[in-house]
Amino acid sequence: MTAPTKITFFEFLTPLVASGLKTITIRDASENHYRPGSQVEVFTLENHIKVCDIIILAVEPLAFDDINEFHATQESLPLVELKQLIQTVYPNQQALFMISFKLVDASYS
Repeated sequence: MTAPTKITFFEFLTPLVASGLKTITIRDASENHYRPGSQVEVFTLENHIKVCDIIILAVEPLAFDDINEFHATQESLPLVELKQLIQTVYPNQQALFMISFKLVDASYS
């Protein structure tokens, strides 16, 4: 399978991605095909507006019950809000994936 070259985030999260404050995203198995080392374009989910580029660092399995303060800090969200958001997007999903990434420095791209 070809690695994706685009990823979407809810519009309210894109400033966190673009500022480098959000460094992970938690997704289900349908979005676990990102390849570490690849550069990916970030778009808003709602309007498909390009926000920035990121480099994928890792894609790792993560059980919903194992989501903790570390993940909340990396997501730049309070833990309760993060878990509620994940349950809304992926109801009844225990097997998830953590995609770690870093912002591409625009001055070097």
